[in-house]
Amino acid sequence: MWESVNEVPDIHDEKPLISIPVDWVGFRGIVIPAGRLRVDGVDTVLTPRIDVFIDLPENLRGIHASRSYESLREIVDRYAGKVMRLEEIAEKVAVKLLELHPYSSRSMVRIKARAFHRVEAPLSRVKSYEPFTIYGRALGFRRDEGIDVKRFIGVEGYGVTACPCIEEVAEKLYGVKYVTHMQRSVGRLFLEVPSGLEVDALILLKILQSSMSTSTMSNLKREDEAKLVLEAVNSPRFAEDCVREMIKLVLERWPSLPDSAEIMASIRSMESLHHQDFMAYVRIRAGEARRRLRLGVE
Repeated sequence: MWESVNEVPDIHDEKPLISIPVDWVGFRGIVIPAGRLRVDGVDTVLTPRIDVFIDLPENLRGIHASRSYESLREIVDRYAGKVMRLEEIAEKVAVKLLELHPYSSRSMVRIKARAFHRVEAPLSRVKSYEPFTIYGRALGFRRDEGIDVKRFIGVEGYGVTACPCIEEVAEKLYGVKYVTHMQRSVGRLFLEVPSGLEVDALILLKILQSSMSTSTMSNLKREDEAKLVLEAVNSPRFAEDCVREMIKLVLERWPSLPDSAEIMASIRSMESLHHQDFMAYVRIRAGEARRRLRLGVE
């Protein structure tokens, strides 16, 4: 019998039977209290879901998993009771993971939390608190000179898309204007945040929502509903139109965004006439998007 755990051999450091490196290994879905998030003057106490991963070289059997949790807990504890930014937390945890796992060359952190913002109905001015999802992500890379980190902020929110194709067919074939099918759509927009730039999640959310035909709101009077329907049919958009519009609006809002910064936009339309959903996705660097906006689509 061993007298203490310190005398027990650590089998994580053994050579594996199969020498294949593992791309990502770690915890998924950690729930932990992590300070406060302030959006549009509303403070939300966060209990986000967090994923932490590192890579594992071919000569080691397993990672020291407790170090991954400790990396997260140590950083989160610093923000207890404070206002925080999810991408900042993700960046610091990504660095800490590589500090505590010297055998790893890459780290990945994904944080997801719910937040709220205040909206007013367009005519009646009744107010509501609308939920949305905010993301912070980071990728860490061990270099000869230290640790580099790419960090991202993202949002997910809802809107309405009206189909331009059916509107065209109804008018040309039947002589009826402003008739089409509409669907509630969920969009996601992610932006790589370079060092020195702060991105307001609410601005990102407004870009996402303005790319669609109109907004969704929890509290509406009849006159408000009529106005939103008219807005939608007067601005019909394919899902493909929406993701392209998001990219364009991001570049207009942050014109100094480095060419290397990545932008990711997606839309999922919960179709009203089909059993299946419809989806569009764009992933592009800011420099490539600028070039295409200048030259037109090739």
